[in-house]
Amino acid sequence: MKKFINIDKKIFLKKFEKILNDFCQKLDKYTTDPNDENIHNIRVSIRRLETAYRILPKSVRRQEEISEYVKQAKKLFKVNAEIRDFDIICNNMEAKYADKTIDLVSGLRNSRVEHVKNANELALKISHAHRPKIRKSDLRKLKLEKRYLKVLDEIMLDIQKNAIIALGDEKKIDELHMLRKDFKRLRYSLEIASDKKITADMLKDLKNIQDILGEIHDSDIIINHLRDIKQKSYTDIIEAEVLERAKKYNTFVTTFKKDLKTDNFVLQFQH
Repeated sequence: MKKFINIDKKIFLKKFEKILNDFCQKLDKYTTDPNDENIHNIRVSIRRLETAYRILPKSVRRQEEISEYVKQAKKLFKVNAEIRDFDIICNNMEAKYADKTIDLVSGLRNSRVEHVKNANELALKISHAHRPKIRKSDLRKLKLEKRYLKVLDEIMLDIQKNAIIALGDEKKIDELHMLRKDFKRLRYSLEIASDKKITADMLKDLKNIQDILGEIHDSDIIINHLRDIKQKSYTDIIEAEVLERAKKYNTFVTTFKKDLKTDNFVLQFQH
């Protein structure tokens, strides 16, 4: 399939501008109210911005204005990671084990306040920064196409490496998490391709597998946090979460082999 995937310079510039607009809008909403939804939205927006940035030829990526802007956005993403973890744990505990985890949730909610304060300061700094602009003259058609295909190759290589490990052992937490990130990168990169008809079905499958891996990652966050606390009162909760995670992992393996058909999926991107 890859030989049929192309990236048009004009369309790419329009999409880059759209991604940048979306990031700025999400940033405004986030600084106004850093709730669960806005934290999720700003993280997705940053990932799309980072993906588009990676597709840019080296000469453009090295321009200080845009490189520094994306660097600060990635920093905001990282700062929000802990806040999102707090929200995942709290929401899960309140929904299923409210009576047993009152102190735990209360402590995390308090920690969240301080983290949000720091994240909001960074978000405001970015919102006041000069917004980068990519000129049409900055891009060369052949360089853009070459870079785009290189990015796809790199992502597919990462998927192959991580999938082999993750599909064989449910305890490979790092590889499962990296595989989820790989699928996100591939999905967002394909969204930038010029012909949506070619990539539509694959984007749907990628979103599905990404969501399943996201649920596994959420379980790992909860389980690891409870284990770190080392309280016997949480033993039953941990055991229940481990069982639930095992079901999610089995769903991932089945879905991956059924919908993505690993060998064919990889072959579609061979030269």
